Amino acid sequence: MKSRNRLLARSIFLALISVHASPASAGSGSVIGNGGDPIFEFLQAARSSLSETVKVVLNDPNERKSFCTISRLNSGQIELCRKYFFETANQILDLNQLKPVHSPTDFVLRQDPLYVIGHDGKPMVVAAKTDLGKYGSIEFHRDSVKTLLPTQVLFLLAHEFQHKTTFEGRSVSDNESVPPFMNGRDLLDTVATALVEVAKRRGKVGTNFGIRDIFNCEARTSQTFGARISSSRRFHNEDLMAYESSIGKNPSDGTIYLPVDSKSTLALRYMMFEPNNCGDPNPDRVGVVQIVETKLEGGNTSEIVRASKPLVTNPICPGSSGRFEIETADVKFSCQYFGSEGTTSSQYSVQRAKR
Repeated sequence: MKSRNRLLARSIFLALISVHASPASAGSGSVIGNGGDPIFEFLQAARSSLSETVKVVLNDPNERKSFCTISRLNSGQIELCRKYFFETANQILDLNQLKPVHSPTDFVLRQDPLYVIGHDGKPMVVAAKTDLGKYGSIEFHRDSVKTLLPTQVLFLLAHEFQHKTTFEGRSVSDNESVPPFMNGRDLLDTVATALVEVAKRRGKVGTNFGIRDIFNCEARTSQTFGARISSSRRFHNEDLMAYESSIGKNPSDGTIYLPVDSKSTLALRYMMFEPNNCGDPNPDRVGVVQIVETKLEGGNTSEIVRASKPLVTNPICPGSSGRFEIETADVKFSCQYFGSEGTTSSQYSVQRAKR
């Protein structure tokens, strides 16, 4: 009974996130600006995980040999799973690479629910959809995707990108008959499941999403020193709109500093609370940049703020110059926003290394 319940739960989950959209079922919905949305960065991180995992299977003899050997599959299903993947794998890589002749497949986030036609001919709500064939974007329902784990988003991408490939001259749809599998969806889900297992085993996907904001910073005295520093966002609620970011504030933060003598340093400290994901104007936004002197005396560490000024503009927001700076008589610190990237933690690979 427990195994039947687990199978039912898995079927419901897969139905939610992995149904192909036929042209007749495509909905419009309102588009969310991708560039500043954290979910967009998470999808890009999952895209990277997908590409790296496909490369592992193609290039590692052991992974290549064992791919699709899932215990629930019979020999015919394993054979087709392997044949299908190895014919479509390079197409998946091509769809995710920037080349002179084309860009990677676009991702579009939508606020309104996405609908497709299910196997029973009735509309059903899904988290993502795309048209068959290599052209066109993949659409995602933001509220459905935002709560998924990295492994689940990787599964979702692996399924959708398979719709954009061709196998034996055509693209596979979800509801068509594909013996010895129940249907096309069953085949695509099986390949996606196998890819997720490889990604977990080889440390290509983690357990939590995150975003790093990257800055190019300089310290100027009689000479100039540079460093590229990443700042991890700390989200305040599940809608991912409010967050904090910092440089030189928390133990895990990077920073740039200038030694004053053997017992003291001058370091840059930057803090930003963003209440509404760059919604302007916003009086609740709080930012500050400081120069902090740290002294070590008698085994104790003390801090003195040598300079401080507020930041009204979030340097990572659209329309900002992306630059902030502060100085004293001894040093001038300046930083320029470089870009942001989605990340996943790698607890799977850490656990594997400990065994």
